Amino acid sequence: MLVQEKVDFSSHDLNDDCPLTTERCPHGFEVGHRDLELCLKRFFSHLRSLCEHEDFAKPQTRWTVYHEPMRHVVWGTAGHIDHGKTTLVKALTGTDCDRLPEERERGITIDLGFAQLSEDEIQLHFVDVPGHERLVHTMIAGASGIDLALLVVAADEGVMPQTREHLDVIRLMGVPGGAVALTKIDLMDDDLVELVTEEIRELLAPTAFAGVPVVPVSGQTGTGISELRRVLVKQAGGIRPRQVEGRPFREPVDRVFSLTGAGTVVTGTSLWGKLEVGSDVRIFPHDTTARVRRLHVHGDERGVVEAGERVAINLAGLSRETVSRGDQIIAPGPWEVTQLVTVGLELLATAPGPLDEGDEIEVHALAARVSARVDRLSARPLAPGSRATAQISLRQPMLLFPGDRLVLRRPSPVNTFAGGRVLDAHLRRWRRRDSAALVRLPDVQKNAWPELLSSWIDRQGLAGLTVLAMAGRLGVFEGAIEAPLGRLLEERVIEALSTEPPTFVMTGRIADLAVEAGEELQRRLAGQEVSAGIPARDFVGQLLPRSALPLAEFFLEELRGRGTLELSEGRVVPPGKESHMTAAGEALTRKVEALYRNAGFDAPSPAEAADHLQARLATVEGICRYLTQRHRLVRLDGRFLIHRAVMDDMARQVRAWEVDDFAVGDFKGRFDLTRKLAIPALEWLDSERVTVRHGNRRKIIRRKG
Repeated sequence: MLVQEKVDFSSHDLNDDCPLTTERCPHGFEVGHRDLELCLKRFFSHLRSLCEHEDFAKPQTRWTVYHEPMRHVVWGTAGHIDHGKTTLVKALTGTDCDRLPEERERGITIDLGFAQLSEDEIQLHFVDVPGHERLVHTMIAGASGIDLALLVVAADEGVMPQTREHLDVIRLMGVPGGAVALTKIDLMDDDLVELVTEEIRELLAPTAFAGVPVVPVSGQTGTGISELRRVLVKQAGGIRPRQVEGRPFREPVDRVFSLTGAGTVVTGTSLWGKLEVGSDVRIFPHDTTARVRRLHVHGDERGVVEAGERVAINLAGLSRETVSRGDQIIAPGPWEVTQLVTVGLELLATAPGPLDEGDEIEVHALAARVSARVDRLSARPLAPGSRATAQISLRQPMLLFPGDRLVLRRPSPVNTFAGGRVLDAHLRRWRRRDSAALVRLPDVQKNAWPELLSSWIDRQGLAGLTVLAMAGRLGVFEGAIEAPLGRLLEERVIEALSTEPPTFVMTGRIADLAVEAGEELQRRLAGQEVSAGIPARDFVGQLLPRSALPLAEFFLEELRGRGTLELSEGRVVPPGKESHMTAAGEALTRKVEALYRNAGFDAPSPAEAADHLQARLATVEGICRYLTQRHRLVRLDGRFLIHRAVMDDMARQVRAWEVDDFAVGDFKGRFDLTRKLAIPALEWLDSERVTVRHGNRRKIIRRKG
């Protein structure tokens, strides 16, 4: 379907490889697929002749073909310098990836190049990398987002040093397979070509590339190019599509440039999710924000792009100087950078020596590279050909998620010696004596997410984790972990505190807390015949670590629901009770309360009450505190204890007093009080809104009605 619209026209918008699903040509006639393709090619050819291609941002009228999305697979080249990688890509796609003048003058690839090929409803994206030993870091940046590797070996030289190093890199990055192009066969006879083919198969035998097709080709004569194209499409058809749902859009930047009238443009291979024009994105590691102005895929302007495509993003609100190769473009979310990453590490058998804690290394992650140091190793020193779990301290922050691949190189002498997969980007630094336990970290594959999430929750102790925190750490949207969390809840592995949003804590942790709380309550009340309970804040402060104190009230409710304790007026008491009281304590409490009620304003001190009742002073003092906390005694001026009924009777008499206001002397005379008692009694009346002070007099507050 062709729709006319006013847009900014790019000189690379139109190509002859647009996939077609409609049955009507631009003039409305029903035609077959082949006729339709020819019709559209002629139409686009005519349209090109009418359009100006120089200005990226100049508004033009164009026709957009809306079609069903294609499968996208990214191939990355690999191989020694001058083995014909760029020539091969040009023969396959028609695109010369050497775009820099210096590359064309010297005849070698210096920077990354990009091309694409559409075949059988699969769009193949090619990342062409340099083969020089000094540009391996650029090769790693280009290979960071590839699905398959096209290993290129020249028949006249065979396997060379960068053939081996590039193979190590793509293997360490987890590339599952690909194909081999044996180039320059026009320079060699068949027997020698067969010998080199056998050498390649021996090289690949112990790797994931064992058994991949080896296709003899010549970029100069075109021999074998059609067969190689067929092999590439077939291999691409077996690749599992990248995850779009549940993941944010994420793209490591491998190229940055600016265009007049358009602004900053970044390119890269999209790893996850979808992105739409007009969306906001965040740029890490500096965490700046920009808006997506336009999207291109190999010159084709898009409204939406998704994982697995080579995407150029025109960013509004961002200067060219604020973004560089190695940065990441990602949809907004709870993402955080790290400077300590825990990885499952593999030391190559060809590594020049063992790896140990304290070693200085260079970490390549996606398109970025930073200096780093090995902090912890589960086994040390790590011998060549061995595996271990390591914690690596990064000199600069990086945005990493579980499952990301790393390549490790030595800064001097420069060599690729190890690689690994991120297990956790936010795990605390382990104590050296506990480093061996690093090997017990769970896997990061999706089918292991329940175990992974429960391990994260467990390490947080009683502080727990929210869905948002776990999603941010895993690099997914919140809905993506609902199923594994639901499974953990169903199996009673974790429990959800009624916070907003819910906080998840291990069931075992809460069970241990309940036991500890019961023991603490029993210990605190032991030896007390009467107690109104323990202040809840004080009680929970003894049980919870500082990190969990913000959840104190939720844990108290959880313990209350489990029958571990009861809450009464902000105090912790034994379950099913409003206070703590023994039988003897209950009898003595009744006597103490009666004593104070009958004494009126001539009430005794606790010591006098203890003498009168022939009881222990500490017990009577505890009962007085209990009665005060229960509002059955009133403490005036911190010294006088008066029964609440006596004070309430005084308040009623004051309100019934047939005066509007009175002086302190009037009050003393009416209730026969000493001045020491009258002043705190008046202050209590003020606090109860019975009176209000005006200078040296009190005005009575009458109740309406």
